[in-house]
Amino acid sequence: MKFRAILISMTFFGLLSVAVARGDDEGPRTGYFETEITVLELLGEEGAASVSDVLDANDKLKWEIYVPRTYSPDKPVGVIVFITYSNSWGGSKRSYNDVLDDRNLIWAGVIGAGDKKPLNTRMMRALLTPTFLAGDYVLDPERLFIGGTSGGAQVAAILATSKPQMFRGALYIGGALSWKDKAPAAIEQVRQNRYVFVSGSNHPALGTVQSAAVAYREAGVEHTKLMVMPNVARKAPSESYIRSAIEYLDGE
Repeated sequence: MKFRAILISMTFFGLLSVAVARGDDEGPRTGYFETEITVLELLGEEGAASVSDVLDANDKLKWEIYVPRTYSPDKPVGVIVFITYSNSWGGSKRSYNDVLDDRNLIWAGVIGAGDKKPLNTRMMRALLTPTFLAGDYVLDPERLFIGGTSGGAQVAAILATSKPQMFRGALYIGGALSWKDKAPAAIEQVRQNRYVFVSGSNHPALGTVQSAAVAYREAGVEHTKLMVMPNVARKAPSESYIRSAIEYLDGE
C-alpha cells in the first residue's frame, strides 16, 4: 500500500497550506452542516498530483460536520474524524451535540468512504479531513482522534496504529482490528494514546471487539476502555455511551 510524502506532511507538524478562502464575514460556521470541496481546491495542483494514485483532482471530498456552537479561535478545538460503513452517513446523531459542545470537539463524518470503497480511498479521505478543517478552525493537535463504526472502525484502527503521532486516540464501534503477533512499528507512541472499544452485547462483532481490546492491553496500551451495551445489536450508541467514550479519549 503506497502513501506518498504528502501523508507524512498531513500532521500538525506541517499541515499543508490551504489556498482557498472559506467561511464568510460572520466567521466560521458552527452547528451541523454538510460540506464538500474538490481535491484540487483543497490541495492545489502540486498537492493533488501527490495523491493522484488514490484520488482524482476533481473528486469531491464530502463531510457531515458538527462544530460546537461556542467555538472560538481563542480556544483550539478537538476533532474526531469518523468513518462509517456507509457512503452517505457521517455517523453522528443529534443527541451527541451536547457532548460535542461540552467537550469543544468537532465531529467530522467522512462521506464517500463506505465499506464498498477501496481501502486507500477511505484512508485518504480521512487523512485529508484535518487539512480541510484547519482552513477554517484553530485545531488542537493533542485532541485529534479517529473513529469508526463496523467496517469503518477497522479502517480507523489501521490509521490509529499506523499514524499514532497524528491521531492521539481512537473510538471503535461495532468493529475493530488487532495486530496479532506483529505490533505496529510505532508501538511506543500507540501506548501513549487512548482507545475506546464499543459493542452491543448482541452484536455479531462483539467477540472481535473484545479480542482487540484484550490485544491492546496485553501489548501494554494502558489507556484502553471496553464498553458493552446490554441487549443491543447494531444500534448506534446512546448519548451517555458517547459521552463516556469521548471523556475517556479526552483524558478523564
